[in-house]
Amino acid sequence: MIEAVVQKRYGEFLLDASLGDGGFICVAGRNGTGKTTLFRIVAGLTKPDGGRVKVNGRDVTGMPLERRGVVMVTPESCMPSMREDEHLRWGAKLRGVEVGEERLQAVKEALGIDFRGRVGDLSLGMRERVSLATALLSAPGAVLVDEAFSNLHEREGCITAYRKLAADAEIDVLFSTQDELDGRLAEHLYVLEEGRATRRF
Repeated sequence: MIEAVVQKRYGEFLLDASLGDGGFICVAGRNGTGKTTLFRIVAGLTKPDGGRVKVNGRDVTGMPLERRGVVMVTPESCMPSMREDEHLRWGAKLRGVEVGEERLQAVKEALGIDFRGRVGDLSLGMRERVSLATALLSAPGAVLVDEAFSNLHEREGCITAYRKLAADAEIDVLFSTQDELDGRLAEHLYVLEEGRATRRF
């Protein structure tokens, strides 16, 4: 369960948004509506002017990144110098989580990760698949996917597979998109307009 009631002002723009759901959650909105700001506040990368953030009932508002149990994935999240399997285990290693070979292979197969080599040599979409898998395998309380589904080949199938993997691991996922129609792939949809979030379902 991800709960956020937060405020953040940048000049004339005010983010004053709230959400509270578990599972696979879509936040849709055009550029400049506050999606990334909201995600960065939940992740602990941006300090809100007011409000609170809870993950699975635990208030993480003032907690440092490493204690929040939240991982944020963006199109630039990967470590390009790492090889693919090393990258996939990297986040889990940082969090002291053991990833068995069977689990690793199951996630790779589900997300279409079937290559070997340096992550930096891959296409943007393939790098994003590796980053998404790395986040999932680190077993956080929540994964925030900020526009990182947008560049995927066979995007809808990958999002559906990620939703199932996250549900099986009992990990909440909050993902952002500019296309409100992506909400059909989620359990819950919020639409951000001018810094305010409206829950559609």
